[in-house]
Amino acid sequence: MKKTFFIVALFTATSFYVASAATVVTKVSTVSAAKVTAAPPAAVLQAFATTFGNAAVRQWKLRSNNQWRAHFLRNGRPWEATFTSSGVLVKSEPA
Repeated sequence: MKKTFFIVALFTATSFYVASAATVVTKVSTVSAAKVTAAPPAAVLQAFATTFGNAAVRQWKLRSNNQWRAHFLRNGRPWEATFTSSGVLVKSEPA
């Protein structure tokens, strides 16, 4: 009887483990295009330098609408600036 109980308990525990492991695998999320960090085209870099001088960009993001967003500090405050792929400034604002 003890052996049967042990085998059933072991089987049940193993089943729960396998089911939970399968659940974790199915919940893996994908990275959206908006979060991909990449190097913008030369036209965007030139437009940023012309508009904001030598401000150090801490991160560039390619948005889902193919616009580039720069995250940088301006006068000690965090700012964001959005450019089209051709280098046209769409908007800039404090973050």
